[in-house]
Amino acid sequence: MTDPDPGLPVSRAADRFDVFLCSARAAQDDAVAERIEEALLAGGLRVFRPARIDDFDKIDGETADAIAGSRVLLACYSRLLPTRYACQWELTAAFAAARRHGNPADRVLVLNPESGTAHVAPAELVGARFFTGPVTTATLPDLVAKVRRKVAATDGPLGAPTGRPAPGRPVGRYPALWAVHGALFPGGTANARPVAVVRGLAGVGKTALAERYAALFHDAFPGGVIRTGPFGHHDPDDFLAQFHLGLARAAARRLGTDVSGLDLDRLRALLADRIGAAREKVLVLVDDVPAGLPPAVLDRLVLPSDHVRTLVTGRSGPWAAATVDLAGLTPEESVRLFSEFRAPAGDVERAAVLRFADRCDGHPITLRATAFTVRHRSHALTGEVLDALPDTAPQAVRDLLVVLGGQARELVRLGAVLAPVPIPLALASEVLGGIEDAAAELVTRGLATENADGLRFQALTLDVARTESAADDLPARAAEVLLTWLAAGRGPRDFLLQHARVVAESAPAQRVRLLRPIAAAHEAQGDPATAGEVHAVILSTGEGTSADYTGAARVEIACGLYAEAVGHAREALALAGGDAELHAAGLTAAQALDCQGDYAEADRTFWRPAGDRLPENGEERYRFAAAAALAHRLRGRPRDAVALLEPVLTEVRDAPGELAAAVRLEYARSLQLTGQPRRAREIAGEVVTAYHAAGRDRHARCAEAELVRADAMLALDLADLRTAPADWERSAAALRELAEGYARRYGSENPLTLTATALADRALLALGQPKRALAVLSATEQVVLRVLGGDHPLRYRIRHGMGLAHGQLREFGRQAELLEGVLEPQIRLLGRTHPETIESRLDLGIALALSDGPRRRATELVDGAARDVADAPGVSTELAAKAQAAKQVVRLPQPFVSALFTVERVIWPGRAGVS
Repeated sequence: MTDPDPGLPVSRAADRFDVFLCSARAAQDDAVAERIEEALLAGGLRVFRPARIDDFDKIDGETADAIAGSRVLLACYSRLLPTRYACQWELTAAFAAARRHGNPADRVLVLNPESGTAHVAPAELVGARFFTGPVTTATLPDLVAKVRRKVAATDGPLGAPTGRPAPGRPVGRYPALWAVHGALFPGGTANARPVAVVRGLAGVGKTALAERYAALFHDAFPGGVIRTGPFGHHDPDDFLAQFHLGLARAAARRLGTDVSGLDLDRLRALLADRIGAAREKVLVLVDDVPAGLPPAVLDRLVLPSDHVRTLVTGRSGPWAAATVDLAGLTPEESVRLFSEFRAPAGDVERAAVLRFADRCDGHPITLRATAFTVRHRSHALTGEVLDALPDTAPQAVRDLLVVLGGQARELVRLGAVLAPVPIPLALASEVLGGIEDAAAELVTRGLATENADGLRFQALTLDVARTESAADDLPARAAEVLLTWLAAGRGPRDFLLQHARVVAESAPAQRVRLLRPIAAAHEAQGDPATAGEVHAVILSTGEGTSADYTGAARVEIACGLYAEAVGHAREALALAGGDAELHAAGLTAAQALDCQGDYAEADRTFWRPAGDRLPENGEERYRFAAAAALAHRLRGRPRDAVALLEPVLTEVRDAPGELAAAVRLEYARSLQLTGQPRRAREIAGEVVTAYHAAGRDRHARCAEAELVRADAMLALDLADLRTAPADWERSAAALRELAEGYARRYGSENPLTLTATALADRALLALGQPKRALAVLSATEQVVLRVLGGDHPLRYRIRHGMGLAHGQLREFGRQAELLEGVLEPQIRLLGRTHPETIESRLDLGIALALSDGPRRRATELVDGAARDVADAPGVSTELAAKAQAAKQVVRLPQPFVSALFTVERVIWPGRAGVS
C-alpha cells in the first residue's frame, strides 16, 4: 500500500474549501472537532473534515485533493494527533504545500486544545501555534475570527506539493521526519548548524527516511537535492576520496560543467558559489557514511553556503550536529508495513503481528521478509505460526534468498561480488544474461530498490549473500564487462570505479587492469594523493609497466614527493619498450628533478637530448611545448620560452581546453619576466575568460592565470608610483590607496585586489612596522587560502613577508621556519633563479646565520643565490645589493651578530618589500 501521489494536477486543486480541519478522529477528540467545524461553518467558512481513516488504510485521493483545494489547514493538535498516521500525513503534506506561499505558519494553523505544549513537538510548528486553550462557547468566537483573518489574507488554495511521491513503501515515521526538518530549519536558533544526522543499525531504514524527507519536504528546497553515496562499505580513510568523486558527479550533472581537476575544497567552493548565486535552498544527502569517521570529517561534507542544508545517514559516529537516532518501527507502523503483504484479519491476527513486531524490535527488513513469507498462506496468522519464523534480519533475509528464482539468485550473487552501490541493469544483463524479471522480483521482496542509476541492494542482503557465495568465474566475468564499460565511458563512473575496486580483490588476473582507471580517475579529479595510493598497490603486484611507473611518478610530483618521483621515473625508463614510453618517462623524470631545482641532472636526463624539437602530433606537441617552456623559465631563460611557444600559439586554440590553457599561461608568465606586462595581461586575461566562460573559474589553473594577470596589471599601475628610495611613507600610502581602489572596482577578494593588498602589507616593513605588517599579512593570507587555495604563489609571497616581519622582530628562528616552508614550493612554481626565490634563499640563509642555525647551509644558500643574481632576469639593484650584504652576514663570527642591527636597512632593504 502506498500513499497517493502528492503531485496532483493543478485542475484538482481548485479553490473549494477555506479550511481543512485535521483532527485525531477519536472519541475524545470528535466532540471538540465537531464544535469547531460547526462554528467555522456558521462563520461562513467552507470546511472539509475527512472521514475517519483506519490506521492502516490508504490515504484516499479525496483527502489529498481537499488539502490541495483548501486555503488553510487547521490542526486540532491534541496529544493523540501525533500518533495517528493519517493526521501526520495531512499535516506534513499541507506544510510542504504551504512552503511555496512564504511563511508556512500563515497556512498551517495549530490549535492546541489541551494544557501544556510539549506534544506540539516539531520546531516548524512553533510559529503555527496561533490558539492554545480549551475550546468553549466563550473561546470559539475568537478562534473563528482568527481563522477568518488568516483565510482572508490568502491568495488562493494551498495547491498540491510539487515534490515527487516518496520512493518505496512509506510506513509513517513522521516524528522522525519532523525531527530531521526541525534540525535543518531550527526555527529561532540563529547560530544552529544546518546539518542533521540520521543514525541507526543496518537495515533500519535510514536511507528510506532520508529519501522520503527529500520528497515530502521538496518545497523547502526549491534549489533541488544533491545526492551522494552510499559510502558505508569504505574504510574511514578512503571515505573523503570517494565522497570527492561522488560529489563531482553530482556537481557535473547539476551544473552541466566539467569539474575535473577540482580538489575537494575547490569543488565544494564551486558548488557553494553557484548555489549562493541562485539564492535557493538546496538539500545535500550524504548517504551511509562509514562507521569510525572522526567528527572533524563533517566539516568537509558541508558546503560553505547559507543556502545549503546537509542530511547525513550512518550507522554510528559522534557528530557535532543534531542527531536523529532511528530505532525500529513503532507497533502501529510495524502492522502497517506487515499489511503491505498480508493484512491481519481480525484482532487475533493483529495481536500476533504486534507480538512478532515486539520480538524483532520493529526491524523493517525482518517484518517485510516475514510478511512476504506468509503472504499466500491460507491459514490464520496465529502466534504459533509467527513464533516459528526467524525474528532476526539476517536469518529472515537468508530464508528469502533460498526461495528466489534462479536468475534472481544469480543477480544477488553478482551484487555480492560488486560494491554495494547501484548496478546498471544493462551491465548486470551483460554479465548474466536477461535479468529484468529477476530485478523486479528482488524489488518486490524488498531486497533491493531501483533508481535512475540502477539496482541497489540492501546492504544486509549482500552481507548475507557473501557468506554463502561459492567461488567461480563470476568475478572474472564481471571484471571484463566493467573494463569494457569504463573504457567506453558508459554508466555512472564513480559507482563503476567502486565496483572495479571491489572486484579487483577477487579477480587477481584483472586486478592491475581494474586499478588503472581508478588511479586515473582520482588524478583527473585533482586528488593525486589517492591516485598515488592506488599506483602503489599496482606497483606492489610486480606487474607494473613503464606507463604505471610514469603515472606513479607524475602523481608523486603533484604531492611534492620529488625524490620518490625521480626513482619511479627512472624505473619507467628502464622498463620502456618504445620511443613513446621513453619520452614520457624521461619527461617525467626531468620534471621531478626541475621541481627539486636540480637542473643539471634534469638536463642530462632529458632536456639536453630532447632539445626544443616539438613532436608532430597535436596533443603531445602542445604538452611538450608547455613543459619545455616551463623548463626554460625555471632556469631563468624566459626569452627562450617565449621563442619556443610563439609558433604554436595559433594552432593551440584547437587543442583540448587544459592543454591550450597550459601553453598560453606559460607564454604569459614568460612575457611578464621579459618585461612585457601589457601583452602578458592580455594573454592571461584570455585564459581567465575561457575558464569563466566554461564555468570552471574555480580550477587551480584559472587561479594561476588570475595571478599572472594581476601581476601584469599591477606592474603597469605601479609604473606611476615609483618614488625616491627614501620616500617609503609615500610609497606605502600609494600602494594602500591602489589596493583600496581595486577593492572598490573589483571586490575585496578579487585576485588583483589581493595581490595589491599583499604588496601594501609588505610595504609596512619598509616603515619599520613589523608587528602591524605581520597582522595584516596574516589576515590577507586567510583570504588567499579561502579564495585561491594553499598552493599558490601569492600565498608564498605573503608568507615570505611574514618571515621578514619576524626577522625585523629579531625572531630569527621563526623566520627560518617560515622560509623553509616557502622555498621548496617557490623553486617548483617559479624556478630557482626567479627574483622571489632568490630573495627567499638569501633571507633563509640570513635567518639561519642569525639564529645560530647550520652555518654551512646558510653560506651555501646565500652564495648560490648571489651567483644566480648576475644572470637572472628581473633582478632589481636593491636585491643585488642585498645579495652582497648577505654574503658578509653569513661569514661574520657569531659574537659580532648583534652589530648587524645597526645596518638593518641593508639586511632588510625597505625597497625589497615594495618592488
